[in-house]
Amino acid sequence: MLIVAVIAAALAGSLAGIGAASLTPTKVPTPAQYAPVAREVYLFTVVLPFDDSVAGRPVHDYFAPDTITVCKGDTLNVHFFNTEDEAEDHAFAMEAPYAMNHNLPFNSSMDFSFVASTAGSFAYRCPYHQPTMTGWLTVLDC
Repeated sequence: MLIVAVIAAALAGSLAGIGAASLTPTKVPTPAQYAPVAREVYLFTVVLPFDDSVAGRPVHDYFAPDTITVCKGDTLNVHFFNTEDEAEDHAFAMEAPYAMNHNLPFNSSMDFSFVASTAGSFAYRCPYHQPTMTGWLTVLDC
């Protein structure tokens, strides 16, 4: 008799669970969608204190920061500053899909914007100061 009562209780519990599940909506919630944002990026030219008059010295200019990480869809508002103490131009250049080349004269600054529409890692360079003046834009598929 005890065995019959246990089996009946288990069967009743199973049927109650099945009935409750049929009343619950079957739609599975999805994760919240990422809302792209505008990101302010301050980019500076930096010169290491090498003696330029010595032949064979490596190029010593670089970007600060040399890595920018954003999410796909974000708008980058770049504030680019040429902090060079000598009359020397710099540039911010990228290949496709972000094809651009912004030349920055000595002792000046500029602002430009673009949307990070393609995920991946992309180099940005100063064509005048290679190989050291290279940075990386990483666009995450958030």
